[in-house]
Amino acid sequence: MIQKTDAVLLKKQDLRETSLFLTFYTKTSGKIYGVMKGIRGQKGQYGFSPQVFSLNEVVFYERKDKEIYTVSQCELKDFFATIRESLERTSYASYFIELINSLTAVSEKNEAMFDLLVNSLKMLCENASPRRTARVFEIRLLSLLGLMPQLRSCIGCSQPLGSKALFSLKNGGVMCGACAAKERGVIPVAIGTLNFMDHVNRSDWEFVSRIKVSQEVGKQVENILRRFMDYHLHLKPKSLEFMEKVLA
Repeated sequence: MIQKTDAVLLKKQDLRETSLFLTFYTKTSGKIYGVMKGIRGQKGQYGFSPQVFSLNEVVFYERKDKEIYTVSQCELKDFFATIRESLERTSYASYFIELINSLTAVSEKNEAMFDLLVNSLKMLCENASPRRTARVFEIRLLSLLGLMPQLRSCIGCSQPLGSKALFSLKNGGVMCGACAAKERGVIPVAIGTLNFMDHVNRSDWEFVSRIKVSQEVGKQVENILRRFMDYHLHLKPKSLEFMEKVLA
């Protein structure tokens, strides 16, 4: 069956002399693997080579090996040129697609995940801070994966938080002082940090892109999310290692 959909290119690899092995995240089919034949070289039949984190309209159909599709058409819709003009923005775009590629299963449709990736790339093209865009992406990604920390009440006793709270990586959320006293490795967290994370998680995308954050809160959000994702995802993206070395 022939299918046509929008797709972001997550990864590409050379295959034989003129073909490419491609990994797309599509709007209608989730992550798929595909082969495009006759695309490499100046006289490739498509006239261009698709680029990672570009948005394309693709046409694909099943092969005998049903986990790998034949991609017969790939029409560029958005190259996200502004991102490619900046090493920092390009690095964050690479981080986004690496996380999506690592954390999603093949052929599991998730239109919200597709929209998150496309909207995050569009946000990187705008005046928004790349770091703030990354925090928005991480928060929304955790929510879609079912790993969003509990932020509005104590995860131990369910009581409302006071003026102070502590974050438990192991338990996946905030704790009051009394419950946190029984735990090891809890992290003090500002109420403003929790409010930012909660607003990002619950707001429509049009509003999310306008949420401002102080430098102090931004640093704390980044620290908590990094440690939380390390603890629960057991993943160290190569793009993140690059940014820590080059962009720090």
